[in-house]
Amino acid sequence: MTAKTVEFYYGLSSRYSYLAHTQLAGIAERTGANFVWKPCFIPDLMNTRAQNPFASAPPSGAYDVAYRLRDVGRWADHYRIPYIEIDGRLEGDRRLFSLAAVAATALGEAEAMSRAIFKAMFQSDRRSLTDLELVELAVATGLDSRAYAQALTSPDTEALHTKHINDAIAAGVFGAPTFVCEGHLWFGNDRLVLLEEWLVAQG
Repeated sequence: MTAKTVEFYYGLSSRYSYLAHTQLAGIAERTGANFVWKPCFIPDLMNTRAQNPFASAPPSGAYDVAYRLRDVGRWADHYRIPYIEIDGRLEGDRRLFSLAAVAATALGEAEAMSRAIFKAMFQSDRRSLTDLELVELAVATGLDSRAYAQALTSPDTEALHTKHINDAIAAGVFGAPTFVCEGHLWFGNDRLVLLEEWLVAQG
């Protein structure tokens, strides 16, 4: 059986991306799939597509804030994972959080750093994630502090982020989390069950 490679497009401040990332190790173990982590700042992706459902009044009840927060809480209970809401608590530039994961991607540690950021954001009561705190998280994952600090502000990181967005748009991605494999696309944490069924069937 040839292992499938699945591109995982996600945002670090995306609640549904947080939910989905907690399930990937299990899916990989059960199916043999290899997930390639491609962090993006999702508002940049949506604005580049000129299709941002959060830029004005919600186009449907599915985008209502109160509904989404209840839904995320239910999924967290279903997965039996911690979840602490970030709005009203976590300060800082959320675009920087995504770029922090992109910077780690350039150093070969996208998954480890993304998991650390997700944990800091959604499983703790911290009030901020500054540049310095992001470097501290990177060091805790095994990255060199100087190399990571340089990557965090490097134009190459912005260029890689732009590439992730362009790759996502070319693949038809319109939101997060999205999973792409061999031309097939699955959008949303709730589609993980369908992705896993497809991976098993392909095996």
